Amino acid sequence: MRCPITMMIVLLNTLLVGAAILRAANSEEFLVQGSFRVREDFAAALNADHGWAGSLNENVPIIADQPFRLRVEVLWPNVGEASGFLGLQYRRNYGAWRDVGAHDFPNPSASVELDLNRFQLTASTDGADARSKKAEVRVVQDGQQRILVAEAGEESALLVYPQTTDLSEVELEGEMRLPESSTDGVSVVIGYSSAQTRYEVFLNSANRTVEVHCLHQGAAPKVVMQQPIDIEFDSWFPFAVEFEEGQMTIVIDTREYELSLEDSTLASDSQVGFRLPRRQSAEIRNLLLRGLPKTPPVSIVACPAFADQTPTADLLEGAKAEFCPGVGSSLSAFARFVAEGGRQSEVEWPLVVRRYADGPTTNETGDVFEFRMVASDGRQVDALQIPQLRLEVAAGHLGGTYVETPGRIGPWQASNGDLYFIMEPTETDNVFMVVKSTDGGVSWQEVDGGHRPSADDLEGVDALQIGDTIHILHQVTSATWYHTFHTSDHPTLADRWGIRDQLVGRVEARAQAAALVVRSDGSRVAFFVGEDQVHYSLGSSGGAWSKPQAMDPHVPPATAGPQAVLGANDDVHLAYYGLDGSLWHRHMEPNGKMSERQLIAEGVGTSRSEFGSMLPLSFLPATNTLVMIYGTADGQLWERRRQASGSLTAPTRVTHRRVVVNAVDSQQPGADVVLDGDNLYVLYIDSESGSIFSVRKRGEWEHDVLRIPAVNAQWVRGNVYTKPDGKRVYGFVYDAGSGGGAGMNRYAELPLD
Repeated sequence: MRCPITMMIVLLNTLLVGAAILRAANSEEFLVQGSFRVREDFAAALNADHGWAGSLNENVPIIADQPFRLRVEVLWPNVGEASGFLGLQYRRNYGAWRDVGAHDFPNPSASVELDLNRFQLTASTDGADARSKKAEVRVVQDGQQRILVAEAGEESALLVYPQTTDLSEVELEGEMRLPESSTDGVSVVIGYSSAQTRYEVFLNSANRTVEVHCLHQGAAPKVVMQQPIDIEFDSWFPFAVEFEEGQMTIVIDTREYELSLEDSTLASDSQVGFRLPRRQSAEIRNLLLRGLPKTPPVSIVACPAFADQTPTADLLEGAKAEFCPGVGSSLSAFARFVAEGGRQSEVEWPLVVRRYADGPTTNETGDVFEFRMVASDGRQVDALQIPQLRLEVAAGHLGGTYVETPGRIGPWQASNGDLYFIMEPTETDNVFMVVKSTDGGVSWQEVDGGHRPSADDLEGVDALQIGDTIHILHQVTSATWYHTFHTSDHPTLADRWGIRDQLVGRVEARAQAAALVVRSDGSRVAFFVGEDQVHYSLGSSGGAWSKPQAMDPHVPPATAGPQAVLGANDDVHLAYYGLDGSLWHRHMEPNGKMSERQLIAEGVGTSRSEFGSMLPLSFLPATNTLVMIYGTADGQLWERRRQASGSLTAPTRVTHRRVVVNAVDSQQPGADVVLDGDNLYVLYIDSESGSIFSVRKRGEWEHDVLRIPAVNAQWVRGNVYTKPDGKRVYGFVYDAGSGGGAGMNRYAELPLD
């Protein structure tokens, strides 16, 4: 219960705001932003009067990487009817105001189906206002299809969609129909930032050509491509225009055209649309806009509870003026408004504030985020109330993005109890990040972010801790790299990157996966995937790496998915996958001599999903026994051991539920295995529920236990260590359903006492 003083302050604030709203509603100003309320129930219906995080105008805390909804009143001036679009801005810790874009969470897809009603007539090619030339734009229903019908008047008409995209990568696709009477055609517009600056893909009906025109700041249009085209009138044909890093690809019906363009003169944030020459018309449908995905600190996200631009009801008790519906904006940077003077509306924005964002940048507990609305034409909306929401990072929350195909990536523990884990800040800014916890996994911070390796994109990563140093092997498609990171107990380089970007070898990879072993003398053995075979390279303690060699050259089957562990007497054990659904073992002696391969299992599956069927290996030094746990095509996990004699034990079933496989292109079962003395512990993700279960082997495999229910988990990796209070735990980090995006990495523990 709130204290009486707090309740009085909130009540007084509401009364003062209400009085100010009444004054504003009778003013001649443009628009006024009134009361607000934060909704924490993200799944609540748009116009449900429940799920609020606080009372009217209460600045409640918001949780990092947890979507919420902000509902805001808009007060219209006492003038005639007004219409247009509103956008949203934010500022962090009273800094500069920034636009809030539409980028989904947790996967930052920027692909949206365009709302045909939102196209706006704007200035024509000659700068005249197209609306004064009797151009017409309407949306008609044809069965289940909605069709945009555009007709130009006595001047050319330019239609622009109000959502901005990054010009460095954008695609507009849809279907179009031109009437038989078309004498000039229609242009698809991309890179629009003003009436005088844009690219046009002109379908020239008169000349039967497709042309690309470049317009820049009013200069005469420059024709940079002209190719023949066969347009069938009065029939629907598909089209697509893609622009990526200066390369334009055009698809008209079944024909494709490509050309290189110089895009430096155009704005990075631009819009798409269409231009009609005078007295021309066109019909357009099924428009999809794909932009460059981004992971900004704050964004408008999709809300499954309502469709974009759904009308709102009067829920907030601030303004007393007559109500006219506003809208809820779902994955859209703009909210449409149509209102009569003197009335008030409500707009609801689904939002997320991320822990880590592109840059990379970090939002911290205690950061204050303010929000205000602006018109799409840049006019400022006066604000009587600006929400000031304080960020909190939940206990155990890391955020960020998981390694795509992880071996062992932590958490590791320094001798002083600090924990370390490897991840990326975001899927769209996939640099190396080592995060550290000094409070047993409650909170996490990046360390030495200014000296990250240059090699990025954590596709295949394996690592191991030796004393105060974490050794890391990192494979991308064309190369494999070695790095080291020193923990806080290192005598001279505490919490610092050591070796960075040491090239192990350049081999084009069929699918990325890495395995690393460090021998007692400091020499290293690296395994990684090539086009057809697992390769290996030997690294001396001084740093030089041998030329990569294929494991089984010219011997079927092709191989992938290596896992490795150090055995007795500096022997290296390797297990790997054959593309015919087999699993194999080899061991390497200290002199580099490799044993003959030994078949471990068959029938584990032959698709790309099963490349990583072997889980990380474990070794029992007391009995010189290698423990191998692997997935089979039926989704089960099995254990098999290689004894000191080289003989194999019979396979033993580990799980009786189906384990998720290849979550988000991970190419491995969603499971982890650790060794604690002679006891084995496995964490696995149930494919049906997305829950995380544990199962233990003390002599025999025991019944599994539900640990984390229904989180749509997709990755899990961990380690065993002793906490400062003396308790043994299996500490692990799991992804709670990011879909390959960011913001869902969380820490948890399994007590082992």
